[in-house]
Amino acid sequence: MKIRQEHLNTLKTNINEILAKYPSLVDEYEHGKFPRSDKVKDLQKRFCFDVLYGAGLTAWVCEELYTYLDDSHLYTALKTICPTVTKKY
Repeated sequence: MKIRQEHLNTLKTNINEILAKYPSLVDEYEHGKFPRSDKVKDLQKRFCFDVLYGAGLTAWVCEELYTYLDDSHLYTALKTICPTVTKKY
């Protein structure tokens, strides 16, 4: 993984806070209870990036991570942090 450990730790901390605050989030995504769920092609990717956005890290990602990462690197890091979701709808 290309992400620096300090940045991975920041992602983990913020994402875990969101997941703890919204314990039903995984179930909602698995059952398509989110906007435009009918258009989703890759549920895991959508979930990971939605949680990242929900954590309020967009500006930080742009300023810090995108200086040396691209979306594929970021997604790899997010997959190690976020729970796996399975499409059930």
